[in-house]
Amino acid sequence: MTRLSSPSWTPITCAAATLVLALLGIFYPVVEFTVHTWLSNDTYLHDFLIPFVSIWLIWRERQILRHLSPQPAWIALFLFLGLSVVEELGALSNTIVVEQFALVGLVISGIWFLIGHASFRHLLFPLLFLFLAIPFGESFIPPLMDLTADFATLLLRLTGIPVFREGNFLSLPTGNWSVVEACSGLRYLIASLTLGVLFAQMAFHRWSRRLLFLLASLVIPVVANGVRAYLIILIGHLSGMRLAVGVDHLIYGWIFFGLVMYLLFWLGSLFRDAPLPIAAQPASPSFGMATQTLRTPFWLALLPLALIGLSRWHTLDHQPSQTLPPMSPLALPRWPSWIASPDTPVWTPHFSGARWKIEQSYHQADTESTLTLYLAHYQNQGLGHSLVTTGNTLVIPQDHQWTLIRANSSHLLPVSLTNIPFTEALIGSSHEQRLVWQFLRVGQHWLTSPYQVKWWEAWDLFTGHDDGANLLILSTPYDPLQPQRATSTLQTFCHDILPTLDAQPDSRP
Repeated sequence: MTRLSSPSWTPITCAAATLVLALLGIFYPVVEFTVHTWLSNDTYLHDFLIPFVSIWLIWRERQILRHLSPQPAWIALFLFLGLSVVEELGALSNTIVVEQFALVGLVISGIWFLIGHASFRHLLFPLLFLFLAIPFGESFIPPLMDLTADFATLLLRLTGIPVFREGNFLSLPTGNWSVVEACSGLRYLIASLTLGVLFAQMAFHRWSRRLLFLLASLVIPVVANGVRAYLIILIGHLSGMRLAVGVDHLIYGWIFFGLVMYLLFWLGSLFRDAPLPIAAQPASPSFGMATQTLRTPFWLALLPLALIGLSRWHTLDHQPSQTLPPMSPLALPRWPSWIASPDTPVWTPHFSGARWKIEQSYHQADTESTLTLYLAHYQNQGLGHSLVTTGNTLVIPQDHQWTLIRANSSHLLPVSLTNIPFTEALIGSSHEQRLVWQFLRVGQHWLTSPYQVKWWEAWDLFTGHDDGANLLILSTPYDPLQPQRATSTLQTFCHDILPTLDAQPDSRP
């Protein structure tokens, strides 16, 4: 059997392994957070296999690599330095996804530097495949939920089944259905994309066929998920809500997805290209043969690590302290028209890591309007203590009581001669629906986008300020027959409280 351990590859393999292990150790918090996400979210559980698949793909190239002599690619150091700065900016703004992508980029550029251009060309795909191990895509859940509801509603009406749709809540004569986050199809889409990328690389050599198959791997799961939702609703409707309403709901979904994936890859296999012959020698002799004396010394692995230290030293003073005591919440002022209730709010959003938070129910005596207030303050943010992070959302999939009926949409609220942006969502349970307004504030800036929040947090730290951010979420009962009543309640409350809250300091010493 041909071995990869030729005299020129033995030291460089050790150097590359040392560099990768050092990077994983230096950025251990990022690695730990990524692994925790794999374990806690079934959508990304398959990501555990991607590093092993990447290693296997590299091993498949050993027949070609044995004829190449690794040489340092000095241009890759510039990319490595740039990515190290990007990683530090991600850490500064607590943007974990930026840190994750930068860490994978550091691994790839570091290996590129050590093995040289010729060898890297053959390992480009196995290394780029590592990017699919990053948990991403949650921002696509709301539009995917809407598409699933659109498909299901259209097919139900085409088959003559009456359906009333309110957001992502579908009402049939036999029962009610809700398109929740778990029904968005993100799990199917990511799994299909991962398998599609791998299959396209191994089965096709022409880029036209690869791109066409990748397009099919993205479009077909989205359409199939809408059909899956329709079929489940149809089974429940025809069975009088006896089937497809429990565990069998998930079983039918995975069986259908497995069948669709089987058909997709079966069709792809019919058009696969013939394997290319393995070249005995590299096309260009300028890259050198294994018998040449020009090799990459082991100590060059220290250069990328030195660049990491160079990019990190100037940001050490900005690292958030993890030992700060919890701050006392600001005392909310009294509003004569709104009476605080001792009752526990019927619903609170799923946000963790705040320095302090307030949960309060209110009612208005003259109108009998009721609502809940959730106010949280974040400061000295880091992993597990950040406003914008994975898991901080209105409703989580693990919450079997509340579901997201209508995703966030941006609006402007005129208050005190200014327009304050906010996002609106509709959530529901088995006994009620609630209209939710969410406000985000960093410094003096009212925001709606999590990307805007991250930008202003990083800017405040860069300019020597703290990264304090506030979250305000209001909710009130929602009646589909009188939707304007819930909107009016929240508008009245905001006009009463926002000018007062706007005058409050962001934090306390």
